[in-house]
Parts: sequence; structure tokens; C-alpha cells
Amino acid sequence: MNKECAIVQDLLPLYEEELLQEETKRFVEEHLQSCPKCRHIAEQSQIPLPVQVKPGSSSKKMIRKITVRLTTIQIFFVAIAFILAMSTTIMNDNKTFILTYAILGTVTYLFYRSVLVAVLLAGVPNFIWNCLLYMTDWFGEVYAESFSEALQLSLFSLIVHLLFTFIGIVIGFCILKIMEEN
Repeated sequence: MNKECAIVQDLLPLYEEELLQEETKRFVEEHLQSCPKCRHIAEQSQIPLPVQVKPGSSSKKMIRKITVRLTTIQIFFVAIAFILAMSTTIMNDNKTFILTYAILGTVTYLFYRSVLVAVLLAGVPNFIWNCLLYMTDWFGEVYAESFSEALQLSLFSLIVHLLFTFIGIVIGFCILKIMEEN
């Protein structure tokens, strides 16, 4: 490649954007007429690039659509958390809560990448359900004699469930680290 070709190839982006002075523009055009290699490069660079998204109604529509989708997923996670809270309480002598809360912790941490959100999604529904279960007789059985005893049972259940949620969060964190390394 000679020196003139290198100069013209460096000027091509400015030439295409019509940012060259008249004399420089004529120089580039004359060279392109006489040099097939540079002409080929100029033709290749004139292939239209994808249009960038311009702010306006279409981007607002896209953001609204994404927001609706994320909200739907969040409602889904909250519903799953409530279902898990109702079906896997410690008082039911059901040990499946160990696996389900570890999975819930993993999935919510992988989705939100936030320990706080994973803990809240696992803990709040569990605590609310246990308060209803231990503090009322809605379900035909009273587990606690006093409010303080019911609150202690609810907090104990919450702590046990959150322990397995934290195990799931650690698993999710490890999965993210492994994915980052690859």
C-alpha cells in the first residue's frame, strides 16, 4: 500500500460524512477513480449500518413492554413465595422446605442479583403466613397460647427458612462466579 492509499483510506469516513474541505474532497475523488483497491474499500464502507434506536414513542413503548414483562415475573416470584410459605411450613412436619427454599434463594438471587430481594421474597410471605397460622384459629387449630408465643414461633420458622434461602443465595453466587470465569 502506498502512502496516498493510506491517506485516502484514513480520510474515507470524513469523506462519507462530507466533512472534508473542497480541495481534500477532490483529492480523494481523483484517487478513488484511479485506485480500484481504495474504490472497493469506499464501496464497502457505504453499506448502510443498522439504524440506531431514536428516543421517542417507540422507545417508550419498548420500555413499557419490558416493564410489564418484569412486573409479571416479579408477581410470579411473589406468588411462588406465598405458595411455598403455605405448603412448606415447619409445623406441617414437611421437610421439603429445605430444598424449595434453597431453590427459591438461588433463582431469585440469579434473577435479581440482590441478597436483599432474595431474602425479602423468601422471608416476608413466610412470616406473614406463619403469623396467620400461629396467631389465628382460621385453620381450625391454635398452635400458640399467647401472642408472644405465636410471634416466637413465627420468627423461629422465618429464621429456619431464611437459613436455607441463604444457602440458595450462596449457590446462586457461586453459579454467577463460574459463569463470569467462563
